[in-house]
Amino acid sequence: MLDWWSKYFASIDTMKEQLRQQEPSGIDLEEKDEMDNTEGLKGPMKGKEKARTTKEEKKKKTQSSGSGQGSEAPEKKKPKIDELKVYPKELESEFDNFEDWLHTFNLLRGKTGDDEDGSTEEERIVGRFKGSLCVYKVPLPEDVSREAGYDPTYGMFQGIPSNDPINVLVRVYVVRATDLHPADINGKADPYIAIRLGKTDIRDKENYISKQLNPVFGKSFDIEASFPMESMLTVAVYDWDLVGTDDLIGETKIDLENRFYSKHRATCGIAQTYSIHGYNIWRDPMKPSQILTRLCKDGKVDGPHFGPPGRVKVANRVFTGPSEIEDENGNGALDAAVCSLSRGVQRPGGTPTSLRNLTA
Repeated sequence: MLDWWSKYFASIDTMKEQLRQQEPSGIDLEEKDEMDNTEGLKGPMKGKEKARTTKEEKKKKTQSSGSGQGSEAPEKKKPKIDELKVYPKELESEFDNFEDWLHTFNLLRGKTGDDEDGSTEEERIVGRFKGSLCVYKVPLPEDVSREAGYDPTYGMFQGIPSNDPINVLVRVYVVRATDLHPADINGKADPYIAIRLGKTDIRDKENYISKQLNPVFGKSFDIEASFPMESMLTVAVYDWDLVGTDDLIGETKIDLENRFYSKHRATCGIAQTYSIHGYNIWRDPMKPSQILTRLCKDGKVDGPHFGPPGRVKVANRVFTGPSEIEDENGNGALDAAVCSLSRGVQRPGGTPTSLRNLTA
């Protein structure tokens, strides 16, 4: 039976395979070392011949081992699973901290005396200022105004979100932790999750996992918050102790406001296909056609134009997909909309703009 975990672990395997393919293979490194050593002893021509001979021998061994396995029963094919796009590191490091709209500056408390010389910058933070500085000549050059997509008479600060408070529901999925630092004398730890956002402080202490450095939590937490006052999410892992205070193993902080307003739309990962039931059910509150319409509007991209069924045109590209499922407006191109969201389209000026949603 397929479920969300099947989708997750299949996605992890795909990511590991992609990273493995990007690394130089052990055989290539071995051949290179052997060739370098041979060149140093017998000259460059003989070294190349030796390397070529070694490569041919290994090729023959591979072929012989493959022919020996041919008599065995064919390997059973794995079921096709729709996967997630999983990044091997933090999304913030992949997308410049999602500061495409505003930059964050820490506001520090002034020093009152020599006693605070040893205090860290983190201890002196009293607030955060988010803003952006742009210096440009008025009127804007044509290429700049076309790239920005705005009316040059109003400058380049259009599209920045309002400073009015906005209420949001934050759903935090904590899947697992890897390679935690040992916290007990037995070389293990008893980890559990702690989450802080604004005035909300959750400690899942009763569900600690005993003697584990690679725990699989599989938990989700719903928190109501208000931007911009409550935007810094802290996810921590503590070591449970029967006696005394629990030790902090590690923590990470995520600026949810940056993710929420970013043009990359790092709010909810999208599936590769549109499903209304099963493990791959569409989880975003907006339909693919709605997301695509908003992104095209914000990015000043022509489209989307739906029709005939199973077809959508964005700028100068056409995307197709099954048309069995329609949205509330009768658009039978939801899979085609998903296809266009996962690829890039061209603006009229030829500048590529990404419509890819992120797995957050």
